Amino acid sequence: MAQLFWSFGINNRNCTMKRLTTLILLVITALSASAGISSGSSGPWVVVAVLEPRTVAVALALPADFVSVPLRIISDQKNTALAYEESHQAIELISQKATEIGQFRASTGVVSLTQHKSGFGISSGSWQRPAAATEIDLLVPLTKERDNIFTAGAEAARFVDGLHLPGKVRCELGQLQLAVENPERYRTNLLGEIAQEIKKTREAMGAQGSVRVEGLESPVLVRQADDRQVELFLNYSLSITMEK
Repeated sequence: MAQLFWSFGINNRNCTMKRLTTLILLVITALSASAGISSGSSGPWVVVAVLEPRTVAVALALPADFVSVPLRIISDQKNTALAYEESHQAIELISQKATEIGQFRASTGVVSLTQHKSGFGISSGSWQRPAAATEIDLLVPLTKERDNIFTAGAEAARFVDGLHLPGKVRCELGQLQLAVENPERYRTNLLGEIAQEIKKTREAMGAQGSVRVEGLESPVLVRQADDRQVELFLNYSLSITMEK
């Protein structure tokens, strides 16, 4: 894990603070992009917001770019080969319709293919597992007219209801979450805010000594704040060693 470490003297605090900011910004070149889902065959990465609270002080609040709508494609065909074929046809159909409409982006998710199985459980009664199940992510861009997760979700639901899926394929909507396109583009802003936070902390504590910052190489994380806004942050830690 990369670490940044600086020592501060009594008479050169302002000069050192400038070097601190410069060093933080230079660390960008050593950082890799965060993981996410593709917004299309050649589109940029989109990161889905987490729902957990952030544990750091510095964050950027901004409107989300998309609502991510996971679609689970399930085939109830008893014939395994036919179930696989129908599932593939359904994915192709959804991708094609999304492209034709021009309002959504589609990205294929994890594919899970299993043979059709059924049985009987003492506590749960009869059960059966579909022969094929896969996911495709539907990204609904947020606009002035479609400005929150509720309206975007309603449009996605209408889109799914209007599909004529092949055979015994059905489609289930997963958990809707906000998403941001390429959050790494905000890294410079976050590093600048973290530098300012370090400066304010030192001034408030009147501290003389060394400052240690870890975690700046982590990907830019996205947290959902409400039905429209997200918070971007780095999972960093800050410690100050006081001089005696």
